[in-house]
Amino acid sequence: MPAVSNTSPLLNLAFRDRLFLLRQQFGLIQIPTAVLGELRINELLPGSLLLREAIEDGWIQVLEVSDRRLVRLLQQNLDPRETGEIEP
Repeated sequence: MPAVSNTSPLLNLAFRDRLFLLRQQFGLIQIPTAVLGELRINELLPGSLLLREAIEDGWIQVLEVSDRRLVRLLQQNLDPRETGEIEP
């Protein structure tokens, strides 16, 4: 079953070389483009290579947010980046 993720679980698991746990549990992870920017996969940071490989392999998918009504609803309780509305 696919899951949607924000930045923290991806970074924390990649940093500890445990990103595979998300793939085992969910198979497919979807993230908004704002999360991709926060992951900084093109920098030489701990976990960046694992994240870049997962995106290239296709089990982490970057999606553009399309439901603006839902974004506005989510923004009432979440940081704008977590709704996928603002890229860092």
